[in-house]
Amino acid sequence: MRGMQGKWLRAASVVLALACLGSGVDDKPPWRARRRPDTTHNQLAAERVKPDDWAPEPESPAALDLERFTRAIATLCIDPTPARARERAALIVQHANAHKLDPFLLGALVYRASRCRSDKQELGGHGLTLLPMAMYQGGFRGRSYQYFARDGAGWSERKLELPKFGFMPGTLLRADSNLYFAAALLAMWRDQHAAIDAAFEQQPHRHFVSHFIWGDKVKSARAEDRVLMDRRRLLEYYGAIPPRAPIVYRGLMLGSPLDGAPRVVSSGLGFVREDGARSHRGVDVESEFGEPVRAIEAGLVTFSGVDLPGQRNHEQFSISETNGYDRKGMGHGGRYACVQHSPSDGAFLRSCYMHLETVAVAYGQKVKRGDLIGTVGRTGMLRSSPHLHIELLGPDGLHDPAEILRGHLIGTPVEFDPPKKKRKRPAVTLAL
Repeated sequence: MRGMQGKWLRAASVVLALACLGSGVDDKPPWRARRRPDTTHNQLAAERVKPDDWAPEPESPAALDLERFTRAIATLCIDPTPARARERAALIVQHANAHKLDPFLLGALVYRASRCRSDKQELGGHGLTLLPMAMYQGGFRGRSYQYFARDGAGWSERKLELPKFGFMPGTLLRADSNLYFAAALLAMWRDQHAAIDAAFEQQPHRHFVSHFIWGDKVKSARAEDRVLMDRRRLLEYYGAIPPRAPIVYRGLMLGSPLDGAPRVVSSGLGFVREDGARSHRGVDVESEFGEPVRAIEAGLVTFSGVDLPGQRNHEQFSISETNGYDRKGMGHGGRYACVQHSPSDGAFLRSCYMHLETVAVAYGQKVKRGDLIGTVGRTGMLRSSPHLHIELLGPDGLHDPAEILRGHLIGTPVEFDPPKKKRKRPAVTLAL
């Protein structure tokens, strides 16, 4: 019986193969999978939020005003140099338009990859968009890039003519040439996106920018989440979209503490700290060093200063004293500020913003929703990357910001269980 089954399966395979040949179907891609070398992904971060958790991304404006775009790029890049911001913005628009690409996407990629630095070199990449030469070199023939795209039932070879610059490290460290190649290759990934997703094993993702980051096999959607979040920030700074609508809570109108909402919660209320010595009093929100932290609602600043170790839990200072305080002498919260809000029920709600790099408000100051509280930092931390810690306190104790600000904050954080053994050579984590 087994012999008959084996003969039947072999015959069926032959028939199927002949049918595919006769119809011209060839699902196997005719190239070796491209990938960014020496990178892995953060599995813990990948579990926080999934592609289906996100709403559709906002549209870019049909017509673009270069001056407004320049101001938006300068704000996103925290760039005080007007001439450099104008140059970056003009090049982003020029090269995006050449390939019918969204300039807000290209601008967001520039910030996320390099923090707008032309000399950046890491994660196997070079320049403003961290273009990885090793991922593309096999496709370059002189000054053209050859790739395959789905054409009906099979694959057809296409050629992307790139005559202006040579594809080499020195060239990629210049803004003009880096953006020239990045825009062209992003357009190529857009052209290939659907077919590649079907041909190679992928982690679920939403956008072709994931392939620019990972290559043919997307290992995680979190990198694209961050690029698209920066695109939302850029659209807000440009004025193309408003900040996310506030949430009504006890008569208050609560907004997001960070621009480009929704933002992802990386650590939850009550999570264990210091091997159980204390618990997490708020939530941590994924964010980048230096980005603005906003008041979630109007109120009165009731604390502006530094968390101190030992018996002196906190101490009020002036803005200049707080920002000049030696970070080595800080407690867990670092530099922080708190705002007292007045709900319609006559009680109170206090929001606190911690680990700030700089504080921008003084004790006794009145603020409105969206006013600048400070900037994201990592003061008071030992090992964590920069992020915003936010706490909400009412008469009945701590409240969960992830619940109250649901919609502004999304994701299901996973509590970290530190490994008992350290790796001898830790893998590089893709930080885009």
